[in-house]
Amino acid sequence: MKISKERLTAFTKSARTRIVAAIVLTLMCAGTVFAATLSIYTVEIIADGESKVIQTSKTDANEIVAKGGFTLGEKDELDVSNFKPGENVESNKIIVLRAHNITIDDNGEKTNAVIAALTVGDALKKAGVDVSKFDKVTPSLKTKVKEGMTIEIKRAYVIEVTADGETKPINFVEGTVADALELANIKLEENDEVYPSLDTKLKSGDEVTVKRVVYQTREAKETIKFSTVSKRTATLYSGQRQTEQAGVNGEKMVTYTDKIVDGKTVSSKAVSTQVLKEPVNCINLIGTKVKVLSARAPISAIPLPSRFALDSDGIPTAIKDTITGVAKSYTCNISSYKGSGGTASGVKAQSGYIAVNPKQIPYGTEMYIVSSDGKYVYGYCIAADTGGFAKKGTAVCDLYMDTLNECRQWGSRNVNIYILNWGNGRVA
Repeated sequence: MKISKERLTAFTKSARTRIVAAIVLTLMCAGTVFAATLSIYTVEIIADGESKVIQTSKTDANEIVAKGGFTLGEKDELDVSNFKPGENVESNKIIVLRAHNITIDDNGEKTNAVIAALTVGDALKKAGVDVSKFDKVTPSLKTKVKEGMTIEIKRAYVIEVTADGETKPINFVEGTVADALELANIKLEENDEVYPSLDTKLKSGDEVTVKRVVYQTREAKETIKFSTVSKRTATLYSGQRQTEQAGVNGEKMVTYTDKIVDGKTVSSKAVSTQVLKEPVNCINLIGTKVKVLSARAPISAIPLPSRFALDSDGIPTAIKDTITGVAKSYTCNISSYKGSGGTASGVKAQSGYIAVNPKQIPYGTEMYIVSSDGKYVYGYCIAADTGGFAKKGTAVCDLYMDTLNECRQWGSRNVNIYILNWGNGRVA
């Protein structure tokens, strides 16, 4: 059958129209299905310590939380900072912030508040409380808020730490000097000194000082100064002086330990001494010899034994020692002595037996006594009694006189006591 050209053209146009319509219809159906698919998305709800994931087409956060089965209290809040409504994105979440009664203790000043927050840090921000990185917050800022929680804030204050020539201000909350040094990154050596002590608790305005201490040892040669010694001698007249031996300084090596604080020596301590050369003392002779000016016989009734001799000045030639002092005279009724009128040593009281301090001059000591001016000679005598002055520890004596007139003439005089022989505590 032969089809005309006109009919073929009309058929072709009709078929083309139907195909286009079919394509358009197909595309419309696909778009509807695609749009329906996009309206459902995933949301994670975090509340009361649990997490729940739901699929929803809703975009209102409150409705989504209700769909998840969570009920909001009057002061509860939602954290939607990571919520993207209608979008299928990773970490699309809604956080339920429960309201809690908390106490904020800010450096001792307490405030009660009802705050919906997840962490301590969030709670402080909502309460309008700013904290610096140096302040101490307990519990920590990342701790989850709980009902009845007390958040304690200890505010940092400035402590000045001085060490190694530098003063460093540090922000400090609480603790001891040791804590402050650790915070300031200051290391202590073995001998360093810290003020106040390491265990001292610090408060606002306190200062900490570290002194660097080093001990060093050194040696030094030093002079040993000679001493001057006076020596009484009857070979020189009273008032005369003579150097018997010249003094010579010695030498020693002294080891010191120096204490050096912050580079300065503050003290030195001698720890050992080695004598390199001994000093030689200077010896000065002081004359005690007197010329006897009195032509009268000695007062003592005991004559000078023949084993002793007097020189041309009337002074014994062999003298073991010389004592200068004050001698007083005394006499008494012999019957007043105990027993048969004896002395403390037991011998009979008479001129020639004198009273002494037996701790300085033992009983039995033989002496020859002359007044310092040479005008009076008591003569040879023996220590046999104890004077009343003995308790005072003075190196003097009391001279016994047979008569009251002799006592009056002598009275109390400066004397030279020439020791001829030291006694042994007994009178023969």
